[in-house]
Amino acid sequence: MGTLGGFVLIVAITIIAGGIAYFGDRVGHQIGRRRLTLFGLRPKYTSTIIAVGTGMMIAFVVTILALSFSAYARAAFFHLDEINQRVNQLQAQADELNKLRDTSVVINRGDLLYEQYLRLTPQMTRAAKLKALSAFFDAVVQALDRRYVSARLKPNRSHGGDPEVQRKLGEFLDDPRTQGVLLSNVPVIVLALADQNLFVNDPIHFAFVPYPDRLLFPAGKTLGSVEVDGGTTIVPTIAYGQLQGAVGNLAIGIGMPGPFARALPAISDEQVRRMSEEIRTGRGHFYIVAKATIDVYPHTGAIPIAFELRRSPK
Repeated sequence: MGTLGGFVLIVAITIIAGGIAYFGDRVGHQIGRRRLTLFGLRPKYTSTIIAVGTGMMIAFVVTILALSFSAYARAAFFHLDEINQRVNQLQAQADELNKLRDTSVVINRGDLLYEQYLRLTPQMTRAAKLKALSAFFDAVVQALDRRYVSARLKPNRSHGGDPEVQRKLGEFLDDPRTQGVLLSNVPVIVLALADQNLFVNDPIHFAFVPYPDRLLFPAGKTLGSVEVDGGTTIVPTIAYGQLQGAVGNLAIGIGMPGPFARALPAISDEQVRRMSEEIRTGRGHFYIVAKATIDVYPHTGAIPIAFELRRSPK
């Protein structure tokens, strides 16, 4: 039952309670007027007993109806302790999983495992591509063994020249994603990413992922903007943070590898002060704009940006 359903239930119970009270009062009033007696009691007490009994009977009937038609009501009446115990158990399990994640996960799925990348061009022969991939594989394995064996992962004993490794590298070259980029005459950059979570005592392994190395943003292109009002004492650094996140998401959406989608601003304290003063003393709408400072490709490894204050978002 959602929040709206809860409010509806509260209103319904309130209306029903009011109706019960009104009905009980009317019944007691009518009995009092007719001077009826019960068990030899005075009419005043008889009317009170009848009114209370009528209200109790109506409440009983409403409760039975609620239990008949609402699984929520039945659970609340008869299984509340069990539900609370189950919630506590699940919370304890979640806490244990969080502890396990914090203490046992050494590498998370999707992590960039090797800071460098391999660049394959359409002009390279298949043999040259396979040789470059084999050398890159060995470099990644050596770096990961040095870094993570001390973190209690088992070393990767494979070598780029092993027949099984050669087979997998050949499959990578023949993968439609890789071939689709190379056949369109665009280079490919290859990154080594974690293909799953690695826990303590897991063997080190990874996956090669291809990305087309095409132009994403030309130098000077506006990548995002935030509107601010003149005459205010806004802190531009808040807008800078918003723009950095927006630029990173934009880049990922058009092909930038996630680990490389870091918007790196070039800005000085003097520029922040000057922009703040211009906004404070100005009138109307301003736009803090983020633009690319250079041509940005995936192999750039980040997104260098600069901030400008303009009257237009473009």
